[in-house]
Amino acid sequence: MNKLTKVGLTALATTLVSSASFAGELSVSGSAALSYTGLNTNSNTNPWAMGDSVKFNGGGDLDNGMTVSVYYELDGGTYDDYNLKLGMGDTGTLSFSGASSSGSGVDKLKDIVPNAYSAVYEATDAVDSGLIDITGNNQAGQWGYDVSIAGADLSASYNPEPGDHNTAETGYAIVYGGLMDGLELSAGYFDDGEQAENETFGLKYTMGSITAGYQITNVDYEAQASTDQDATHYGVSIAVNEDFSISAGRQEIEFDGAADDEVNSGFMASYTMGSISIGGGFNTMESKGGSATAKDVEASILNIAFSF
Repeated sequence: MNKLTKVGLTALATTLVSSASFAGELSVSGSAALSYTGLNTNSNTNPWAMGDSVKFNGGGDLDNGMTVSVYYELDGGTYDDYNLKLGMGDTGTLSFSGASSSGSGVDKLKDIVPNAYSAVYEATDAVDSGLIDITGNNQAGQWGYDVSIAGADLSASYNPEPGDHNTAETGYAIVYGGLMDGLELSAGYFDDGEQAENETFGLKYTMGSITAGYQITNVDYEAQASTDQDATHYGVSIAVNEDFSISAGRQEIEFDGAADDEVNSGFMASYTMGSISIGGGFNTMESKGGSATAKDVEASILNIAFSF
């Protein structure tokens, strides 16, 4: 997204620090973008669409040395993403998510596998199975806390009243990169309070222009009748040069008691040419939900964005 204009903002942070005021800026950003999503199972729908998102970012320094930032996204005429963050220096960052934009807890580890444009499970189906937050993680009204300690990045999220089942949701994540240069180890846990307890483990390694990732995720439902999910996701991304990147990946999901494993695979590419950015690729999904009779889904994805 590219900056279109800036509007002066004076804010009073009375909800976080009493009598502390600051002057800052609210930047407005957006882009001229055109996208194509073609599905072999949906030939009667127009695959072309135009971007309709505008983002607002603001922030400033408080008198006590802390920082405050705020974010809003106007998407399709609705404010569907917004959050507020309080930076407390070495003691970490406290955040509150108004809707769909927490970024804390298992949001850090939902998908660590690198890609040049989008994940292998995107566009083929409305349900992204095999991810740690498939059973919940309502971000509306969610608190988050992030801090770095002894080379490890720690993150937690808590929603006391998620709304769908009115039982608190908690998520935790840790990323450690101090074992060797280029290597990141990660682990996460999510409890949706009622339906399931989920966990994920992964590693990501970068060597020069190549980044590879491997992640396993287990979704364990409490109800006997529910179908547990065990997913393995891996992929590699290569920066051919500073403008052009390519990637390939694969995700395999085992559904407890199902005939087959769901398999999502694909490859992506992105290219920047001055003020024009192009990204896209091809994804496929086999045996949706573990069904042996489900029709394979193929998705062709293309996005063109212009900056000015």
